[in-house]
Amino acid sequence: MTWQLSDGTAQLTNLSHVGIAVKDAEATAKLLSSIWNIGDPEVFDYAPEPADMIAGSAFAVRLVFLKFGPLTIELLQPLDDKSIWSTFIAEKGEGIHHIAFGVSNYDEMVDIFTAQGHPLLVAAVFNGERWCYFDTAPGGTVIEFREEYKRAGA
Repeated sequence: MTWQLSDGTAQLTNLSHVGIAVKDAEATAKLLSSIWNIGDPEVFDYAPEPADMIAGSAFAVRLVFLKFGPLTIELLQPLDDKSIWSTFIAEKGEGIHHIAFGVSNYDEMVDIFTAQGHPLLVAAVFNGERWCYFDTAPGGTVIEFREEYKRAGA
């Protein structure tokens, strides 16, 4: 069987991380570190200021970044019951929530996904860089774009 696929409209970008929604980030990190040598995690409690919210509702989340060789795993522990991650856990249980791509063309990627009709779920600023989640269908994967690689002169 051969499928005819289009060439796409944007260059495939850097896989930044895989986001996993969890109830207890510390317990999850301890479990993973009992199996693999993942080093010391980066831990942040993140609740964007209203001025940093671009789309979606205010939230609070604990972010834990773990290195698995070249791959980063982001554990997301909701710190309130209003976030996209608390809803995900309530509806589906703990598990992979999103795949994140680091991009230098953030505005272009947002425009492409918006034009294709994918719903923008949430967007904000973290450490001076924009990020957003899009729901995709078919497939049902949440895609995150992170403004990790700003273009020269931008």
